[in-house]
Amino acid sequence: MQVAIGSATSGTTMLRRLHSASGLVPLGAYLCFHAWEHWPVREGRDALFARLEHSSNTLLEILLVLLPLGLHAVLGFKLRREPDDGSYAGPRHRRLQALTGALAGLFLLYHLAVSWLPRLLESTGAGYGSTVEHSGTLVGLVLHAVGIAAVCTHFGQGLGAALPRLFPEQLGHRAARWLGGSLALALWLAFLNELASYATYAPLM
Repeated sequence: MQVAIGSATSGTTMLRRLHSASGLVPLGAYLCFHAWEHWPVREGRDALFARLEHSSNTLLEILLVLLPLGLHAVLGFKLRREPDDGSYAGPRHRRLQALTGALAGLFLLYHLAVSWLPRLLESTGAGYGSTVEHSGTLVGLVLHAVGIAAVCTHFGQGLGAALPRLFPEQLGHRAARWLGGSLALALWLAFLNELASYATYAPLM
């Protein structure tokens, strides 16, 4: 019985590590890359297209971002009822992570349908036009703002939980949560700035 319990615990630990890695690495890298990739939209359509012409790679997006995040979502759903292993500061943080994860997943599907698929199936101009159209309405603007907040919060809290496990001697939980929250806030502001450029043709900053 003790062997069985130990094996189950070890298996759950491995799933948690895989869940963490499949989310933090592709999502963190892509959020930073996506913020940089779309930053020229502040200067207009032509500047954005010039950047996208050299930065877009559909195959890499599928292999390095979409597939790992799909695995992350499946593992998160599987682990949702497992007891807390101490990764978060308390039940509230775990519930927040579950809520933001669900909202982030829904938003990413919406974002793929609105922006990514038109660009993939038609052209960069079609993807840009669709994003402008959807973010230009009040409902679309709210959906984007809430969705971006959910994605950044989910990533920031996940990073804050993972860093103490990766660097236990260098970072405590409080410092790690501060770092994760600061990066999440910086990304959120960058994306809001770009969203304003899509919605109103004028950046916030």
